[in-house]
This record gives sequence, structure tokens and C-alpha cells, in this order.
Amino acid sequence: MEEIKDNIVHDAFYLISLFNENDENVTQLQVQKIMYFIEAYWMAMHDDEDFLYKCNFNAWAFGPVAIPLYDEFKVYGENPIILNEEQKDIGNGITEEKKKIIRYIYSVFGKLSAMDLVKLTHRRDSPWYEKWEENGNRVVFGARSYIDKAKTKEWFKKVFLNGTK
Repeated sequence: MEEIKDNIVHDAFYLISLFNENDENVTQLQVQKIMYFIEAYWMAMHDDEDFLYKCNFNAWAFGPVAIPLYDEFKVYGENPIILNEEQKDIGNGITEEKKKIIRYIYSVFGKLSAMDLVKLTHRRDSPWYEKWEENGNRVVFGARSYIDKAKTKEWFKKVFLNGTK
């Protein structure tokens, strides 16, 4: 199972390719939220596993942020992300199991605007909201900003999968 796990940036390349193939723009903000949902869905469907990505999602002002994604795409700011051919190839090289999960979450959340995605992660019952409140409604860095993965898994199951697998 280890070959399917990790490398959130490679998975994001595949996600962005899906938007591009459909002539849709996608911003860093959207990618961050959808990748958060991808890990949450994967964890909800794999009860024996505790995570998909080794990196954590941080509770920042506009919702969950994975630092590797932020570092990769911050140059775009609020502008649409455009992949080069190498990035597209890397994204297409991920496992078929990951592609299937990413396509599914894209089909569910891909049409939502960045702000609609932010609203979903900012729900009062969300793990992001809990961490944000704990941190005094401000951005903090390091482990103090990490959104609990187990809480994310349970929240996603309850809110989006009606508590079922």
C-alpha cells in the first residue's frame, strides 16, 4: 500500500490536469481544499490506514493548507494554475487507484468555486474550525496548526458520506 501513499504534489498535478482537460481554471485555493477532501475521502474508505499524505494540513485563514502544495503553487497567487508538460506527465504517472479517487472527488467538488469550498471547510463542525478556534482565529505555524487527521476522517464520513463507508 505504500506506493499509493504520499506525494501530494504529484496527485495535485493529476487533479489540475482534470480541470485543464475540461477547459476549466483552477486556483491554488481550490487545489488545497480538494486535496484535503481527497485525503479525507481516502481515509474514510480505508479504516485500517491513518493517512494518505505524510504532510499535514494546516488551519489557515482560508481553510486547510498543505505546505508542499503551497510551496509548489504560491507563485500563481490567485491566478489559475497552468501545468507544464513535465508536471502533466508526473501527474499521469500516479497509480490508477489514486486517479480513480481523484476523479471521483473532482466530480463531486470540482464545480465548486474556491469560496464555496472554503465555506465547506469552515463549517462549525469541521476539524479546521476546531483548530482555528483553538488558535485564537489566527494563523499559527508548525504542529500547533495541524488539523487532526482522525477528526478529518470522521467529519468527512459524517458530513459527506452520511457516516457510512
